Amino acid sequence: MHKNLLVLLVAVVLLACKGDNAKDKELTLITPDQTPQLELLADGKLRFLELSGSPYQRGLTHGKALKPEIQEVIRLFKQDIAETTQEDPDTFIAKFLEVTDYKTSVEKWMPDLMQEIQGISEGSGVDFETIFMHQLGDEYWFNTRDVMAHSCSSFGVNKSADHPSITAQNMDIPEYYHGFQTVLKIDDPDSNMEIMVLTIPGHLGITGMNSKSVSINCNTLMQLDYGKTGLPVTFIVRGVLEKNSQDAALNFIDEVSHASGQNYIIGGPEKVYSLECSANKVVEFRPFENSSFTYHTNHPMRNTDFSENYLNQLEASGKTVEEGLYECQRIKSFQERFTEHTADIEIEEIKNVLRSRDNEGRDVVSNSNTYASVIYELSQQPKFIIAPGKPHETDYIEIDF
Repeated sequence: MHKNLLVLLVAVVLLACKGDNAKDKELTLITPDQTPQLELLADGKLRFLELSGSPYQRGLTHGKALKPEIQEVIRLFKQDIAETTQEDPDTFIAKFLEVTDYKTSVEKWMPDLMQEIQGISEGSGVDFETIFMHQLGDEYWFNTRDVMAHSCSSFGVNKSADHPSITAQNMDIPEYYHGFQTVLKIDDPDSNMEIMVLTIPGHLGITGMNSKSVSINCNTLMQLDYGKTGLPVTFIVRGVLEKNSQDAALNFIDEVSHASGQNYIIGGPEKVYSLECSANKVVEFRPFENSSFTYHTNHPMRNTDFSENYLNQLEASGKTVEEGLYECQRIKSFQERFTEHTADIEIEEIKNVLRSRDNEGRDVVSNSNTYASVIYELSQQPKFIIAPGKPHETDYIEIDF
């Protein structure tokens, strides 16, 4: 029997069984041939897709709507694996997933997301293991690359008498992902909350916020200890965004085992927190005592749970832990603009630092790896603001919940 006809017959039977109660309900039939609607925003620079239904249904919609983009992103990802590891990418992925065990933590903490990945896989025509590997960007870098990968910059400021709390970030990722900027708006029918994430096609989300004014921004800290088990960064992002309150999000960060060294700026309606996380520690960073704002780049400021790999590189370079392998220039852009004398911070000041090209072009905030710049206004009517590209070249737009 034809699949669509079977769906229709089942729906008719169910409707008949419901009797008079069915009159009060609207029945929507979604057949396998229906294509989800993908929007292009910001003059075509940003893909925007709304997802709803069960985790599997959301993944299937994602996979179908972005199938060509997902397949191209995976091709580029595999090309990078081949160039980085000098191995066949399929062989490497199989070996990587065999010697690590991130799935156990995902099944423990975020089991629904395994169903979402299954949907993405089936919708896009890319096998499950490869789509799962696609979620492990930081874990891939930690286990295969030099300890100094990544160059993200993040900022957060508490609520004041005049302004809501705000978090913001330049998300810097490998250039082969550029041109695929995507935002997903996720509606969970079992909750009264929406989630908005910046992502890459086929990926669950790399930074985002929800309609309860909880947000998360991420900065890789490759100097810190990591593991072949624990919850990967992608799943921590989605885990935080599924929480109805900042307190619940902070508890989640504290409770899970962390697979990778990472700084998370966790925003809420009143206050923001910057948390340096490693395999064994979670340590808060603030620029100074009672600071109303915080910022971060890719160097640990408080957490001293360093990886053996990093300590060996320091020793080989004749450097101390205090010196580090090199001095970050980007953090100076924040330190010079926001000091103990800063009284109030306007959103334009945040945009200006994210656009900045200080330090005579060396290690600048808006740089060649900047995939997008996001600003999350965590008010009663939260705002998702994004520049899909380098913010010194690309205008910000606002996407409504």
